[in-house]
Amino acid sequence: MTTPALLERSDAIVRLDGQSVVARGIYRARPMPVKGGTPAGRPADRAALELADGVDVWLEPLDTPQSHRPDDELRRCADHLVQVSGTLHALMPARGQGLMAPCLADAGTVERVP
Repeated sequence: MTTPALLERSDAIVRLDGQSVVARGIYRARPMPVKGGTPAGRPADRAALELADGVDVWLEPLDTPQSHRPDDELRRCADHLVQVSGTLHALMPARGQGLMAPCLADAGTVERVP
């Protein structure tokens, strides 16, 4: 079995597109982005990993139920360095219109990095 590549910077996103990776970055709770800007007061119930160079990689495609992150994960991981395994997509898969951003699909357990 091949060891998944480590993703810490955005310059590897295109090269690793479609592959299993372990992504490492700062866990950021985010509201669901909407065209034209996100209205104030929307719950921050999604998450992205902010890579070392500031690029966000969303956890799960935003049009899937898995993109709603569990409350305990949001509390435990927010603003901490974490790592999570999954399948990297340079452009988030979407049914219809979607965010043109990278995402990690089939994300495993989010683990804080000491």
